[in-house]
Amino acid sequence: MTQPVIEFKHVVKSFDGHPVITDLNLKIIPGEFFVLVGSSGSGKTTTLKMINRLLQPSDGEVLVFGKNVRDYSLPKLRWQIGYVLQQIALFPTMTVAKNISVVPEMQHLPTKQIHQLIKRLLKEVGLDQSYRFRLPNELSGGQQQRIGILRALAGNPAIVLMDEPFSALDPLARESLQQLVLKLHHQYHNTIVFVTHDMDEALRLGDRIGIMKNGKLLQVGSPKVITNNPTNQFVADFFSKNNYSDLNKILVSQVIEAGFLITPKLIVNQRNVPSVEKTSNLKEVLRILASTALVGVIGTHQETIGFFNNESIIRFLSTI
Repeated sequence: MTQPVIEFKHVVKSFDGHPVITDLNLKIIPGEFFVLVGSSGSGKTTTLKMINRLLQPSDGEVLVFGKNVRDYSLPKLRWQIGYVLQQIALFPTMTVAKNISVVPEMQHLPTKQIHQLIKRLLKEVGLDQSYRFRLPNELSGGQQQRIGILRALAGNPAIVLMDEPFSALDPLARESLQQLVLKLHHQYHNTIVFVTHDMDEALRLGDRIGIMKNGKLLQVGSPKVITNNPTNQFVADFFSKNNYSDLNKILVSQVIEAGFLITPKLIVNQRNVPSVEKTSNLKEVLRILASTALVGVIGTHQETIGFFNNESIIRFLSTI
């Protein structure tokens, strides 16, 4: 059997005598995209923070590569672990390039190698080289989070921890970054532990999902297993409460009826624009807009009746 990259053995975590994690047992295997999901206060972020020793367990063991995290020197442990936060937390007075290079510089990589690394990483997330000289306040929220992800990857860590990294972003930026993280995960073959309260996000990203409630791990399994065989009523209800299929239920025709279709005469360049039909759902539109600026809508007679762009869809989403 493959040795787990991360293992929790009978882990307990208490604050001021109040237990928030009770007898946690979990194994995460190499190269896995593991998602911890649960409502606020369920213990998922506390669990994540015990992996890189931002928090210490009150009892039990947390192992990384078979070794208790307490037995690592803190720098050696954290150089193996990238960390992406919801708050993004880029250094505000440092350029994009300096933010990305923090860990490689601590690892004493040669300057030339660091410059090549920054160039490659920016290209991988679709940002041109001019961004290396910008400050964080010159970037959009989605661009800042891209740089946060690159900073976490720059040291080539075997493990990446991600704590609700997209929850503060608009739906289009969120969809785009989810696709980006999956692409980078498949490229780097790292082990990701991802915390979210959004079941839709968990289903889209996770190889396996762990569902937590009140400090206990209720069920661990693939998206298919959890969807088809929830272990109890709480897990089943959690799916429905998160409305993870809502965007699948909103049709393009409904967005048109709400008045958010851009008429063809307002679009100058209409060549080679991907299209959807009026019976398509909004999720499909968002998927396309994650990689292109414009989506056409096909009418009854296969003619283009209008277009959606990021702005028009965001305006629609703000009304629901």
